[in-house]
Amino acid sequence: MVMWRPMRPARTPFLTFVLAFLGAFALLLGTAFAAGSITYAKKEVQEANGGWHLQMTIVYGGKPNTPHVPMRFSFTPTAIYENYLDDAHGERPQKRIIPLVGQMPNNESVDVDFADPRGKMYDRTRFDFTVTRAHNFSAGEYSVTVHRGDGAQVGTAQTLRFLGDNPVIDRRAISFVSSSGKKDKDKDKAATATDNATAAADTKPAAGGEADKSTPPAADTPSAAEKPPEEPGNDPAAQEKVPPSSKGCGCRVGPSGAGPFGSFAVALAGLAFWRLRRRRTQVCPSPVAVEEKGRDD
Repeated sequence: MVMWRPMRPARTPFLTFVLAFLGAFALLLGTAFAAGSITYAKKEVQEANGGWHLQMTIVYGGKPNTPHVPMRFSFTPTAIYENYLDDAHGERPQKRIIPLVGQMPNNESVDVDFADPRGKMYDRTRFDFTVTRAHNFSAGEYSVTVHRGDGAQVGTAQTLRFLGDNPVIDRRAISFVSSSGKKDKDKDKAATATDNATAAADTKPAAGGEADKSTPPAADTPSAAEKPPEEPGNDPAAQEKVPPSSKGCGCRVGPSGAGPFGSFAVALAGLAFWRLRRRRTQVCPSPVAVEEKGRDD
């Protein structure tokens, strides 16, 4: 009689773990396949007119429900191409790559068309669009991820390089202390300027003295404003038009002093008055004179 050894029960926990792992892997693989993929025509794009034109082929992972599918492109900066000036190279700009960590992504939302003009749907398409400096892009390296409208990621993250020249940054040291040679030159220039100023000051008084000898001082010669007004003469029209002055109302009064003609007129008037009075005395004698004359007779 043959005796068989009793069979041991299978290790169910281990088998359960293996089966769960395979199932999860298959689920992830199916999800990745269903989400499609994206392939860029060039991963190094040269700048043109302030932007970078991207060309790609997008596989949706099955036919989409609508001809136009909204997608979001997220560009996370990982490095920047810096142009700078330093003391060693002077005015020649230098370039270097500066790594970036923890940067916020720049998002670009676009509508991707998966149908032809006749309306027939496809599971893949060729698409292109441009990102510009106006949307805060610059020359550097970006990690790009694409998400569909339902939130599923299309393909995997890929690195794109945007080639171009960023604005130049001046990193040269600023010196506030001048060199000794420059100080000596400045001293020589200052001394020369002082000598020239002294010589000019010495020549100015001499020239001024000669000018004083040739021309009388301005204080001795009356100006046009201080000249006395001219006499109107014998013209009646000129006598009526008397210019106003600051000392009166502009009216002309009689002469302040009598001239020779005035004195002669006064003397002539006195003589005429004396002769008239004498004649009156002779024509009409007084009573006393008549009485004395009668006594004499």
